[in-house]
Amino acid sequence: MNIIASNLLTKREEKRLTQAYLAYLSGMSQPNYSDIERGKTRPSIDQLKKFAEILDVTVDELISESKKQKKPQVRASSKKPREKQSTLIRVIEEKNNYIKKLENELAILRKKED
Repeated sequence: MNIIASNLLTKREEKRLTQAYLAYLSGMSQPNYSDIERGKTRPSIDQLKKFAEILDVTVDELISESKKQKKPQVRASSKKPREKQSTLIRVIEEKNNYIKKLENELAILRKKED
């Protein structure tokens, strides 16, 4: 399941909406919405905007990893400077990979919109 699908499922369940009702509000069939939520198809940008409006969230919240996943914990410790540097480099690499992943998903969504 991709990030968007996972976030749609989570936000829909938080609002206690059924797939059928969310599909109705967004002007699509329940099977089409289900395909999006299962990651079989990707929503258009317009669909993302509509879902965000219905779920009372931002589009960014639908396309981004959850805050729990986004914030690696770096704590002060007795680690030596070399160990701290390694930890920071690893965190930066993880963030760069996350950015690349989001850029790829955005490119796919833009292609779909055309």
